[in-house]
Amino acid sequence: MREFVPAMLGYTVLILASTMWLKTLEGTLPRAVVTLLPVVPVGFLIRAMVRVIRDQDEFERRVDLVSIAIGGSVGTFGFFTYGMLLSAGVLPSPAAETVAIWVLPTLLFCFGVAKCAVLRHYRDQ
Repeated sequence: MREFVPAMLGYTVLILASTMWLKTLEGTLPRAVVTLLPVVPVGFLIRAMVRVIRDQDEFERRVDLVSIAIGGSVGTFGFFTYGMLLSAGVLPSPAAETVAIWVLPTLLFCFGVAKCAVLRHYRDQ
């Protein structure tokens, strides 16, 4: 939590600041730099997650492995299904960046839900 909370706080501040700052910028390089600012705390978030998993005992690591497998599968299945519906013209096509920006939050959300379910499964056994 000592690494996770500051990374998420940094991400939140930078995503809001960069979104507002982009409205005033012109030129490719300045816009690229400002757009990528929130990526830095996401890197620290990933580092914190890896360190937590590395330092876990076998049971906790198993729970996280099963949870990431389920969460990743559900998230990618959802995106695949969504893509198929888009390619068939069944759903209106959003901008590509709108879809791409939701991949990581979707994966993390699915992981969180799966982890709750996996922990409940082991608790009920």
